[in-house]
Amino acid sequence: MKSLRLLASVAISLSVLVACNSSKSTTQKETSKRKKDPVAAEAAVKIGNMLDLLATDLIGASGQKAEIVRTADGINITFQPDFYFESSSEQLNPDAKGVLDDISSVLSRYPYTEIFIEGHADSSGNQWNNKKLSEQRAKMVALYFKEHNVTADRLAIAGYGATRPIESNSTPEGRRRNRRVLVKIRANEQKFLASQPANSGSK
Repeated sequence: MKSLRLLASVAISLSVLVACNSSKSTTQKETSKRKKDPVAAEAAVKIGNMLDLLATDLIGASGQKAEIVRTADGINITFQPDFYFESSSEQLNPDAKGVLDDISSVLSRYPYTEIFIEGHADSSGNQWNNKKLSEQRAKMVALYFKEHNVTADRLAIAGYGATRPIESNSTPEGRRRNRRVLVKIRANEQKFLASQPANSGSK
């Protein structure tokens, strides 16, 4: 229960953090700054290389049972409930646990990343129940990661219900795609760069 409360307490900050990361104006400013600042440019390359390696490892670990996308901000993993959860439940299917074991193992080897887990639903049925289920599924994935060596301070969750569809809810396929758990992985740039050995400059 303490784990559930800990994860729930940080869920409120998720939408703010995601919004900041996705801000186009901020991204443009950072890109311009890095072009002018060689140190910032080198840091960006290191972070990008780390995320590229992580994405490659996640693709191998997922066994084509999850959609892995490398984005400008980091990496997105999409879990479809049809495979990962019992019907209308937050309980994980046995087959899904094997995939999550492998993904957790990869995430534990990249400690300088932050993981935002979003639950989403389609528009059918009771919307309050949909929102509750979407949050419970996000919590279940977060707790599974935590139990498999991904530290709690890297995890945040949110349940959005049917408020953020990616397809039309007017078709069965659209509703299926809208029912998802989305894991957004972003670099903790400050901690990652602090962990890197300093370049030996010429005297």
